[in-house]
Amino acid sequence: MATASLVFAGKAVATPVISYMLNKAFTYLVNYWRTEDMESVKAELLKMLPHVQAVFDAVDWDNIKEQSAGLDAWLWQLRDAVEEAEDSLDELDYHRLKEEVKARDEQEASGSVSKLKGKLIRKLTKHVPKNGMLKRLKESVEGLHKAIAGVKDFMGFVNKVGVVNHFMDYELKMKGKQFETSSRSTAIEVFGLEKEKDIMIKWLTEPTGNDPADTNLRIFTIVGHGGFGKTTLAQLIYNEKKVQCCFDICIWVSVSSPFDALTITEGIIEAISKEAPPANTLEALHAILEDRLISKRFLLILDNVWNDNDMDGWEKLLAPLRIGGAGSTILLTTRLKSVGDMAGYALGLKVRHLKLDGLLEKDVLMLFNKHAFSGLNIDCCKNFHSLGEQFVKKISGCPLAAKVLGAHLRDNMKYMYWKKILQEDLQNLQLGMDGVIKVLSLSYHHLPSNLQMCFRYCSIFPQGYRFGKKELVEMWLGSGMILQTTDETESLEDIGGGCLDELARKSFFEFTSEKKEGVVLEEYYAMHDVLHDLAQAVSSGECLRVGVIRSMKIAKSVRHLSVRIINSDHLKELCHLNNLRSLVIEFVGDDSSTNYSIAFDEILKSFKSLRLLSITAKCWFDMPDAVSKLVHLRYISLFSTKRSFLMSMHKLFTLYHLDTLKIMEYSEGKMLKLNGMSNLVSLRNLHVPYGTISSIPRIGKLTCLEYLDAFSVQKKVGYTVSELKNLAQLRHLRLREIQNVDLSEVLDANLKEKKQMRTLSLHWSSHEVVAENTDDLVLDNFQPHTDLEELYIIGFSGTKFPFWMTNSYLENIVLLKIINCCKIEHLPSLASLCSLKNLYLQNLSVLASMGCVLHECDKIPIGCSHSFQRCPSSIDILEGMDDIGSKEFSFPPHLSTLTIRGCPQLMKLPTLPSMLKQLKIEKSGLMLLPKMYQNYNDIEGSLASPNESQLTNVFIDDCLNLTSLLQCFLGQNASHMSLKGLRINQCEKLEHLPPNGFMGLVNLRMLEVLDCSMLKDIEMEVKLLPSSLEQLSIKSCGELENMLIDSLAGLEALTFLELTNCRHLISLPSVKTFETLTVLRILKLSECPELSSLGGLQCLKSLRQLTICGCCNLTKISSLQPPSQCWSCQEDTIENSLKLGTLVIDDHSLLFVEPLRSVRFTRRLSLLDDPIMTSLPEQWLLQNRMALWILWIWNVKSLQCLPSSMIDLCHLKSFTLFNAPLVNSLPDMPASLSDLTISSCNTTLVERCRKGGYDWSKIAHVPLVRINAPV
Repeated sequence: MATASLVFAGKAVATPVISYMLNKAFTYLVNYWRTEDMESVKAELLKMLPHVQAVFDAVDWDNIKEQSAGLDAWLWQLRDAVEEAEDSLDELDYHRLKEEVKARDEQEASGSVSKLKGKLIRKLTKHVPKNGMLKRLKESVEGLHKAIAGVKDFMGFVNKVGVVNHFMDYELKMKGKQFETSSRSTAIEVFGLEKEKDIMIKWLTEPTGNDPADTNLRIFTIVGHGGFGKTTLAQLIYNEKKVQCCFDICIWVSVSSPFDALTITEGIIEAISKEAPPANTLEALHAILEDRLISKRFLLILDNVWNDNDMDGWEKLLAPLRIGGAGSTILLTTRLKSVGDMAGYALGLKVRHLKLDGLLEKDVLMLFNKHAFSGLNIDCCKNFHSLGEQFVKKISGCPLAAKVLGAHLRDNMKYMYWKKILQEDLQNLQLGMDGVIKVLSLSYHHLPSNLQMCFRYCSIFPQGYRFGKKELVEMWLGSGMILQTTDETESLEDIGGGCLDELARKSFFEFTSEKKEGVVLEEYYAMHDVLHDLAQAVSSGECLRVGVIRSMKIAKSVRHLSVRIINSDHLKELCHLNNLRSLVIEFVGDDSSTNYSIAFDEILKSFKSLRLLSITAKCWFDMPDAVSKLVHLRYISLFSTKRSFLMSMHKLFTLYHLDTLKIMEYSEGKMLKLNGMSNLVSLRNLHVPYGTISSIPRIGKLTCLEYLDAFSVQKKVGYTVSELKNLAQLRHLRLREIQNVDLSEVLDANLKEKKQMRTLSLHWSSHEVVAENTDDLVLDNFQPHTDLEELYIIGFSGTKFPFWMTNSYLENIVLLKIINCCKIEHLPSLASLCSLKNLYLQNLSVLASMGCVLHECDKIPIGCSHSFQRCPSSIDILEGMDDIGSKEFSFPPHLSTLTIRGCPQLMKLPTLPSMLKQLKIEKSGLMLLPKMYQNYNDIEGSLASPNESQLTNVFIDDCLNLTSLLQCFLGQNASHMSLKGLRINQCEKLEHLPPNGFMGLVNLRMLEVLDCSMLKDIEMEVKLLPSSLEQLSIKSCGELENMLIDSLAGLEALTFLELTNCRHLISLPSVKTFETLTVLRILKLSECPELSSLGGLQCLKSLRQLTICGCCNLTKISSLQPPSQCWSCQEDTIENSLKLGTLVIDDHSLLFVEPLRSVRFTRRLSLLDDPIMTSLPEQWLLQNRMALWILWIWNVKSLQCLPSSMIDLCHLKSFTLFNAPLVNSLPDMPASLSDLTISSCNTTLVERCRKGGYDWSKIAHVPLVRINAPV
């Protein structure tokens, strides 16, 4: 294989790039240098380019079997020469932009267009520095000439391997008929991991020992080569319901390298709380994590772990994890068995390893076929199957290799090409991991050169990094990875996005999205760690990521560098990198001896070719002055946690080439001087804190701007809507304070002609008294281009929407949000918006009707673009809606998400489209829920099959007029519905469910029926709940409460049950019912005043969390008996008692009621709001002393003292006492205690517990003590 530098150096300076640069350079030289000898140089250069390309082709097709140091050196020389010429041209362009900005500003001051033209011509002629920049350009062209002349030394080498002829012959062979494709796509599948999955699930779900002295923690590993499916198997396990039912918390953290205990701990906390932790020291993070995990059974998956030599790091990471409940498990995925052994050694545990040896050949073949033949006509692929079987034998059971190779061959469906790859490129392929890398390398080397560059660049990011599409494309553009194609109508962003999509399609990236309640929260791309290794290998010498600089020497050839700096002395290791194009640098710590900013300022002076600069400073840091001298800079990203970069933005105002500016910090409301921002005439992407854009005067001068967020219109020159006039490239625009728009200036915005615009947000912030119809006219004149995809209308105070919003004009719109429009009474049909998938209507306080009805004679297909006329009145609409058929088309046919909030006058909805996946209705005046289209047989062009529904989630909240669910979509062919989540909440007039309750919803997983107190019994004796239910919440459901609870029997998938304010509930279900709830883990009982029996509660063997609050009759009616005085009971009693991880109660007497009386294994007890308790339930606490880890006592105003036996709670780790005013001293506390909180208690107690107080000696051993701290 060719050396890494051979591979990338040629790719990075392909001959079309050189040719383009030469033509541009000679244009400058002929116009301004006027030297005749340069013409012969140009001719000779262009003549030699085909020879250069021949060498590139030799490298491309991997026919260099031995490393050639001479060729390697020449390619580096060529690249240096090309980049030097590029810099010279770029410097001239910078000078041109500078003069154009100066001339523009002078013209604005003088107001004379004719003067501008004359001055501009004179400036551009007069100020081209012949003895400076042009001399450098001439020298760089001569240097390029000299480098290219060196190609003659290698032509014999090229002819020797016969690459040119081979390439031409190969192209002739490959010409043939293209395969016919079909629209059929393959569903996402996993092949061949069933056995391993079953083994791991068995390990995770098997019961733990009953001996409280047993350790709480287990460690398992999945070990295997990269690309063998470790992460995929872990993902399958993580999402398996059987596994999730066994744990209170499931956590996933991608580790990769370097292994850093603090960073991983932060990741664990963020995975639990869904937000970044508020601390950045290991001690504070450990305290937070212990509080989250204490007594809870957790599953922690650490993916892609490499650390098998840093015992101290493992001990720091694992220290707080010991506090979890019994059966807590850490699952590692790793390539090294020694990683798991070290983790086990750090905890003193034996580790169980599951080794992946690769898939069976038949499974690899299925996976390969999926990626190689997906979507193709099967009959056309028959000749390829035998070749596919031979490929599979070569790739050693590696699923990643099967995916990548299959995707590559899928794009080259020619028999001779497949045969050539098999017989030549993979002929000597060895089995094992080296063979897998060979397969992946093969696919990489067959990528187009632009995709290779983009792929290599990603090696500067850490393993496991999640790329946002816009983020990555902007960085590619800034670093020069994306070049303009011959089709100049396609933007660079689109080209870059296409490159990312193509790499994802070829399996070099994986596209993933995170959803909540069916709504996409985040979309990102990720690279498998083996492919990351490949990216690092093929970019050696070009791209480099350094965790922390120590003694390593960075090659001078490096163009793209990511580095972490913890000491200013490390910066000296960078000063020799004169060719650097991209620098991603993070400053951590706080170097007291040397100011980072000063040291970095000196280093930046060496980086004269820098295109991209990303600075993250987690310390005091000022923007270096040298930034203003980086004339080639295209991209700058600045983030500081200590000091505002915004205050130094003036240093950027001479960066005329700047394309992307990102400053991620809070502006603190300071006055910013941004008058020079309009100099950045190349700026396309502006990402700055909210409100900053409104401080930029004359933003209309930034004519290349594509992303403009939160532009607030003001009634003063330089800030009006007229600034938008010349921003023809806008893609994203959010306009605020539209009430300040002067009607005479609206057309100046020229939105209709902005062909690139995809997102438009129009926001009125106040409803000042304006002339009648003014807002209507303003919105009408803000008509966007027809290619708009997302539209937001917020605060509009007009009475009707413009025609362009509801007819077929917006043929590409995907999302429409209408919010806080207080005068809209009727929303016309949106059926002709055929691309609309997401519709949000919020706070339309007078909206009374929506949609329209077609006459019988109007036979218009549901997918068509048609302009519907408004109906004469809402009454006509409501009457027409009674007949569900082909007459009514009010919602778009492809609508996926419909959200209606705060529309109290809206009484009825049109029929729902069958493509709908999520429905949310909140605070609306609906009397009935709508029906759903089911039969389109009489409509030409129907997109849905009869009786087919895609509805997944329905949330109905606070609909006070809703009376019945009988005549709605819930009763339509329910057995065929895909509904998984249903919430009906605060519908006070709701009386009737569908006749069979929810039984027909056979896929239902989550059901909440809350605060529907008028619900009536169903007359027939029927079961109301489907067996698929996993989560059930019932609250104040009137007469239907008991029927719902009686339907619990047989719900074998139920893991969560919450009963609140069930006033008819006297007893929990019997033993017979509870025995069928085999996986129920969480039970919450609240405000059930008549509940007097816990029924068969003791039979819930999987129950881990129990809450009982506000059930006062339980202790009044039940026979109360104190716990046994004997701490060691009969074995059968211990075996059959509940094994609760967490118990939350508001009456200590509940601990005397069976089966709570016999509990022995409670990890966490919370006693809350008990006004009559005078002493703690001492015997019960001692009964659980071997298991109890956390004890919370809150709002116990009658509690007089703590028992002396507290010291016997030998495993207690955390104790909180809150609002216990009568307690004035502490007993001796157990040696195990690590966290003590005393808050809102007797001042005497507080003083005694302070350092030096009477009780200090009793708690001095506790590491973390909080006295009067807020809880």
